[in-house]
Amino acid sequence: MAKDLDFSDINKKDLLYKIAHKYLHFVHNYVYYRQFRITGRENLPKDEGYLIISNHQNSHNDALGILFSTGRKYPVFIARADLFNKPAIAKIMKWLGIMPAYRVRDGIDELGKNEAIFREAARVITEGDPIALFPEALHQNGRYLGVFKKGFARIAFATVENTDFKMKLKIVPMANNYSDYFRFQSKLNMIVGEPFEFDDLYDIYKTHPERARYLLAQRAHDAVEKLMVNLDDIPNYEALETLCTVYRKNYIKDNKIRPANSIRSETVADQAIANKLREFRNSQPEQYAGLIGKAHEYTELLKALKLRDWIFTKKRFPVVGIIVRTILWLLFIPVWLVCSLLNVIPFFSGFLFTRRVKDKLLHPSFHFVVGTLIAGPLWYLIVSVVVALVTHTWWYGLLCLILLPFTVIIFSRSTGYLKKLVNRFRRSSFVAKRDRRFFTALDLRGQLVAGMNSIMKNKE
Repeated sequence: MAKDLDFSDINKKDLLYKIAHKYLHFVHNYVYYRQFRITGRENLPKDEGYLIISNHQNSHNDALGILFSTGRKYPVFIARADLFNKPAIAKIMKWLGIMPAYRVRDGIDELGKNEAIFREAARVITEGDPIALFPEALHQNGRYLGVFKKGFARIAFATVENTDFKMKLKIVPMANNYSDYFRFQSKLNMIVGEPFEFDDLYDIYKTHPERARYLLAQRAHDAVEKLMVNLDDIPNYEALETLCTVYRKNYIKDNKIRPANSIRSETVADQAIANKLREFRNSQPEQYAGLIGKAHEYTELLKALKLRDWIFTKKRFPVVGIIVRTILWLLFIPVWLVCSLLNVIPFFSGFLFTRRVKDKLLHPSFHFVVGTLIAGPLWYLIVSVVVALVTHTWWYGLLCLILLPFTVIIFSRSTGYLKKLVNRFRRSSFVAKRDRRFFTALDLRGQLVAGMNSIMKNKE
């Protein structure tokens, strides 16, 4: 258990960790994600330790985003103590660079163990390494920010208190923005904000610690909120996501943001849309409710028609174009089938675990670790060995091992292309049949774009 572990070397990484980090870095940045971009990396302190705080939306994948945003420094993470209950898992957690934080629910007697953890946190930062944690404590089910728990502020003040308040601890706010939580080869943008200190709260802490913790939590909450896409109208969350999807490309085009398809550009657009919608909600609640109602109706029509929003951005699909795309797809089918067969085991291995996990936002972590990180490489190694043995040529096997990882990307991209082709056929079918639902959706989308134009261009 965690109480038996010595964390005095938690920030000292052995050779095995460094090798694993390099491998994980490659898989995470270039295989699992189609785009992994870091905005504001220059804000990271270079020659001193610091405390990282971030929003929490995608379980363990959020931690990986932080891990690969800090350059050559290896953050030490603080996680809830119940994850350390089993000795074997506790040792793995420590090797990964994770320390426990005890909460009241872990037992009143356990809270005293935090003092040792806080001392280690102060030491890690003093030695020039970052500490990272998620102040919300639990991941949210969408792009919005939860309440920052007291634990974050306790750790921050206890860290400086262990240096007799001589340390001016820098807190670095971060935020993540995913194009899709669940899809392989999606996009992730990590945003790094400007560091801030809180030494002005030290004197308040000495006399009124709870007040100081509250003020720090609010300051930290505001710092993270400024960096992220915060769709904070939870009852209407799905409608807000729809409005972002509908208007994102319009905003990027109108503001000449380049490159247009970058996750960075999409993040900038979604942040602006979310902020304007919040202002609109506060200033004109009735009109806001009307817009949200139309967005809900449009969303439900998309589901009923089994169409994606992008299909409505096209004025028409020429028959010749659909025929050409279909012929190209039919010619490509053999390649797609081969890539599918080569990846069916690793690609779907994560589902053996996720079908028993109720929390859907834990699913991406299982697919990344089980499917992409473990099952994929093992399966490719087995296939390569079989090829080498069958052909009696070792370099055939080596070539196979090098090329196989690209087949999963081909499989993913081509499957996406197939879905787009199906959407084109469905749209053409609805148009040919003069389906009332399709034209209602098309009209609604036009109203949403007009409404967003009015909101976004007001005082911009």
